[in-house]
Amino acid sequence: MAKWRDSLERRFMEWRRLEYAVEHTLAGRRVLRVAGPRTPRLTTPVSVAVRREELGAVEETFQAGLACFCLGELTAEGRAAFLRAWHERLEAGATVVLADRRGEGCETPAELADLFGPHAKALNVEVGPTFWWVRYERA
Repeated sequence: MAKWRDSLERRFMEWRRLEYAVEHTLAGRRVLRVAGPRTPRLTTPVSVAVRREELGAVEETFQAGLACFCLGELTAEGRAAFLRAWHERLEAGATVVLADRRGEGCETPAELADLFGPHAKALNVEVGPTFWWVRYERA
C-alpha cells in the first residue's frame, strides 16, 4: 500500500512542477487552451478554452497556446492534423506549451523533438517518469 501511495505522490509532485512552469511561461499572454478528453485541472489563466474537438471553431489567433492531454490518444496522422490546426490559431512567435502522459510516439525526448521540431524555435523538451512537456516559440 505504501508503494502505491508513494507512486501517486511522485506523480502529483511531477504534475505540480509542470503546472508551476506553465504558469510562469504563459503569464501575461493571451492564451488559447485546448484540453484533451482527460485533462487534469491547471491553475493557469486562459483567454479561451476549448476541447480538442472544438479547435476548428476557433477563429481568432493567440499570443500563446496551452494544450494538455491532446496527443497521447491520437495516431501519428491525428497528431499531425491536430498540430496543423493548433498552429493555425497561434501567432508567429507565440509561446507554446504542450503536455501529456508518456506513450507510444511520445515516449522519448528524441521522439518529441522530431514531432515538434518542424514547428518550433527554441524547443525545450522535458520528460518525467509519467508526463512529458514541451515549450517553444512557434516558428
